Amino acid sequence: MLYCLDCEFNGFGGELISLALSGEAGELYLVRPQDELNAMDTHDWVAEHVLPLLSLPDALPTVLPLVRFGRAIQAFLASDPAPTVIADWPEDLMHLMQCLIIAPGQMVKVPELSLRLVQVSAYPSEIRHAVQHNALWDARALRHAVLG
Repeated sequence: MLYCLDCEFNGFGGELISLALSGEAGELYLVRPQDELNAMDTHDWVAEHVLPLLSLPDALPTVLPLVRFGRAIQAFLASDPAPTVIADWPEDLMHLMQCLIIAPGQMVKVPELSLRLVQVSAYPSEIRHAVQHNALWDARALRHAVLG
């Protein structure tokens, strides 16, 4: 099955803040807890445009420490024998891959996973109430742009 991925992170090359997968089999939306976010030297733009949008009525996250993101992704993908993850930005794929690594030389067990990088604009989106810079809404908008 197909899943569209979006991540929010603390500026270019910065730490992961949130990760979302939106696909045919459902959605996963993970956000780091407030104490982890507070420990970051947050970029002004991120503080203004991303952090206020982490939790919205139509995008309620599962709040987990970053070290538990990999297990949550593992559980989400467990029933799909061959998931394909689509992203529109390379750094999103990088963050996903980093979440799967749980210790030196160890990764969570995931099905045979395919990755696709597409160059498409998810915004402006025709999705009513879409909120740019919220990982779940951005994953939904990408899904709409790619799959219609």
